[in-house]
Amino acid sequence: MSKQYHAFIFGCYTAAAITAMFALPELIHGLDHFTAILFGIVIMLAGGLAQETVTRRTNETQAVRRLIVLRKAYNQNQEDLARNRDELRRVYEVLEQFKSRNEAKRAPEDIEEVASEVKVLHGLVEQLYSSGKHETRPTTAASLDEDPTAEAGPKVPSVGARKISELGDDLLVDIIRDALRHNRVDLFLQPIVSLPQRKRRFFESFIHIRSADGAEITPPQYSGVAKEKALSLAIDNMLLFRSVQLLQKAQQHNYSTAFFCNISPSTFGDRKFFADFIEYLESNRDMAPCIVFQLSQSDLAAHAEDASGDLQRLVDVGYRLCMNQVADLNFDPSGLSEIGFRFVKVHVDRILQSNGIYTPESIRAVKAALDEVGVDLIIEGVETEQALIELLEYNIDLGQGFLFGEPRVSKDPEQKNQAPELRVV
Repeated sequence: MSKQYHAFIFGCYTAAAITAMFALPELIHGLDHFTAILFGIVIMLAGGLAQETVTRRTNETQAVRRLIVLRKAYNQNQEDLARNRDELRRVYEVLEQFKSRNEAKRAPEDIEEVASEVKVLHGLVEQLYSSGKHETRPTTAASLDEDPTAEAGPKVPSVGARKISELGDDLLVDIIRDALRHNRVDLFLQPIVSLPQRKRRFFESFIHIRSADGAEITPPQYSGVAKEKALSLAIDNMLLFRSVQLLQKAQQHNYSTAFFCNISPSTFGDRKFFADFIEYLESNRDMAPCIVFQLSQSDLAAHAEDASGDLQRLVDVGYRLCMNQVADLNFDPSGLSEIGFRFVKVHVDRILQSNGIYTPESIRAVKAALDEVGVDLIIEGVETEQALIELLEYNIDLGQGFLFGEPRVSKDPEQKNQAPELRVV
């Protein structure tokens, strides 16, 4: 209870005591002022005793809850320690197997991986270059050093001293297309932690685009104009492929970390690209334990029948799925589990500020149903300690939000003089 609340209660029974001291002699005939004062003192003492009793019981209840949370955290840490020991043992086993592996046996698989990657890249380049209204000379690395005041040749699209919001749509589209053609994309990662101990378990990936002069363009800034200029399909497909490529490099240095990667509605509906992309993923099945693909609830409902076969191919290889942007908690957990979904991501406002749509009992029922089929519930958008305390009442598995860490750029572990941004957790 807050200090203001205690002060208010104290004021109430103090006012009642003072009122009794002065009003009782007037209301009760024959009652003297001394007796009225005694009545006031008794009311004052009774109110203080009741307030102290309620406060002590409340504190005891909170202490018991904290002990329960600490006990759960201790048990979870013991489980994590045992799991980390097993993972370390498996890493050593893999290293020993790698030393004795015959490299000649890998040659056909390497050729298949390269062929599938080239096939996807060919389709992406065609989409990216054909999405513009007119063809221009591709911007090369040498053209970045050309004098921008020169009349001959096209200029490299750049932001300059302006803000991203001040750029015209056409210029922003040119900057995006030029950045994708020259691979100026950065992988940003935000941690997903286990609760209540807040240990990093996974990361969600985001793609930021850089212009030729180094200005950063975030997903909210480029997604809208891409849709307006009919570039959404080409950009979303290219960003998804770049995400997997960057995650593949990060995965080589993080053996037990999994990354959540979003699949946009336009990509999900592009049957040709999605089929080629899945073929590429199948040829890189060693990445399967380290990547979780996210699909929104609305996209899954709209394309469930068309893409069920493709999703099943991913699941058969070993990739896991997550349903995010959940707007309706009345879904079928067992059906999701059968398809291959292992995570469901819900925004914190859907749980704590549902405006009476979902009661605590119904939320606990959804959590119990997910636990029964082995699907973990992730609450995203957690930004305050108070929200976290309320979420712990529902025994939430995982949390994500600025309270646990903001998205940060993933450094290339292969670059010299730079420590890798991620560690094995």
